[in-house]
Amino acid sequence: MAGEQDRLRERIFALAEAGSPKLALEQATARPDVFARRDLLLLEHLVVAQQIRWARQQASASNDQDRLVPADSALAAAEALQGRIPADDEYNGVRRAVQADRLTALSVRGRMKEATALYEQLSLANEPLPGSAYAAAGDAYAYLDKPDLASRAYELALQAVIEPIKETTEPYALSRPNVQESLFFAYLDQGHYEAARELVSMMARTTPAQTELSEDLDKTNPEYGRVKKLQAQYLLYTNHVNEGVQALDALRKDAPFDPSLLTARADGSLVLERPYASQSLYRQAQVDHPGDIESLVGLGKTALQLHQYDQAKAVAAAFDGKFPDNNSVKNFQREYRVYERPQLIIDAIGERGNAVLADHAWGVDTRLYSSPMADYWRVFAHQYTARGDTGDGQSVSRIRNGLGGDFRRDGWEAAAELHQSTGGQGKTGGTGTVAFQPNDYWRFGAGVDSDDNALPLKAYRAGVTGRAAMASARYSQDDARYFNVMYGASRYSDTNFHQMWQGTAYQRLLNQPRHQVAIWLDVGTTSNTLDSTAYFNPRRDYTAQLRTMYQWTPWRYAEKSFSQRVYVTAGGYRQDGFGDSMLWEARLEQFWQLGRKASLTYGIGIGSRRFDASRETTKLIYVNLNVPL
Repeated sequence: MAGEQDRLRERIFALAEAGSPKLALEQATARPDVFARRDLLLLEHLVVAQQIRWARQQASASNDQDRLVPADSALAAAEALQGRIPADDEYNGVRRAVQADRLTALSVRGRMKEATALYEQLSLANEPLPGSAYAAAGDAYAYLDKPDLASRAYELALQAVIEPIKETTEPYALSRPNVQESLFFAYLDQGHYEAARELVSMMARTTPAQTELSEDLDKTNPEYGRVKKLQAQYLLYTNHVNEGVQALDALRKDAPFDPSLLTARADGSLVLERPYASQSLYRQAQVDHPGDIESLVGLGKTALQLHQYDQAKAVAAAFDGKFPDNNSVKNFQREYRVYERPQLIIDAIGERGNAVLADHAWGVDTRLYSSPMADYWRVFAHQYTARGDTGDGQSVSRIRNGLGGDFRRDGWEAAAELHQSTGGQGKTGGTGTVAFQPNDYWRFGAGVDSDDNALPLKAYRAGVTGRAAMASARYSQDDARYFNVMYGASRYSDTNFHQMWQGTAYQRLLNQPRHQVAIWLDVGTTSNTLDSTAYFNPRRDYTAQLRTMYQWTPWRYAEKSFSQRVYVTAGGYRQDGFGDSMLWEARLEQFWQLGRKASLTYGIGIGSRRFDASRETTKLIYVNLNVPL
């Protein structure tokens, strides 16, 4: 009899492990003489675990509104089962297995904070978990922008001995390549580029071009395509953008309608600062695959960049509450929420040593933008304060306060401001700017100001004010090269007519994950019509200089990063009546990316150039803060 009962138990549990736990539970329930309460709870756990696996597959396969209903049911079943488990020690194994089920269900459902809290609680026992539970914890940490914890959980998932994650051809099922891909991006989000490269290289070595799990020996292995895509994306996300784009284009020749390749290629265009081309590719992916989430996210991102806020709002509404488990959707929604918030921008600079212009000078320029109104409009407050010594024991200050409106739509940017300056020369004035980017290559701008802030402080001390106008054009080949020309003209109240012509060429020479080197070549000339003024006012001068920048980024964590930059400038200066001279400058700068549209930059510098007959050495300090409120 005992032998027969043992064989029955083996058969029932084998049936459950083979994919029929519900049938096994029914048969076991009919034999209370063989199966104890612990056995039945263990079989019920296998039923719930199967529900959760199916719920995960349903959530991945569907974009319908009811895609998470199976996850809700599975989570409720796990919680109900956990509540029925006795507190006795003999049930600890079953209890831990059910808690692991609940962890997975919470992650599938998008309740990521609860999932990570449960994972940390389970980790205190220092006992292994099933591979799927580790993977679920990794997904939750990745969603919460904790890539270090996510990568550790993914590593444990790949090393799991309890219910190890295997390769499978079952659609949308959790597989080792799924987890490896997630681990790859977790490494990149921490700046662990070498680990990401090693991982994708290992995947390439162990992934055959033809599937070994199919009866058709000539069938292409879909995981091989995944690996090739990851190799291309590694190039994209480690600043080898052109090589990554070329690799993706080659892959698309073999699979032109694969939405993941198309969206990855569109991502590459976005990195190259070509939002129009990127938007076109995302739209193509949406036409071919209307339910593709990644391309819809891409359309939302490019709509924000191109000031197509009605389209971005439509994408945000389409996602509202439907994809709490999707990391890409979360990132877009966060970006959209930042767009909806007020924005504060502060620029401050202090200089010492340039007595010709104004010694011990400082200035603070502050703009506060409101939240959007009617999608495209914002109002803003603008405050400018500057102060400096004039060298005669006196000082001069410049204060201007303004209110204005900002409009951005379909590549257009326009702003108008009404302002009032203070002091003896205080006046009411206005400023207007307009810019247009018709495509990925050209950008044009123009502006006027009836009470210019850019005059030397000694000019304001002498009672001089100015009106200014400018126009500019920029051609950008990609994110690594651009050319810019600008013309400006100012009419001062003392009748002086000041003109400026300037051209800039930019080229990035080195672009690695942690290191960048770039140069700017600037040439320009200015002219003035009035001699013998109280402020520096050369009849004609010419400047040619080469600026170089080295950037080192030692730290990156999700959307945050820290960079140090060194700028060195050298060039020549010619002033009519005073001949040629050399100019130079060196700056040390630190840059913090604090999040979406949030950054802090500060630096110090020293420079030298000649003004009239005297050479001045200037020391400077500056800071820029740009944060959503």
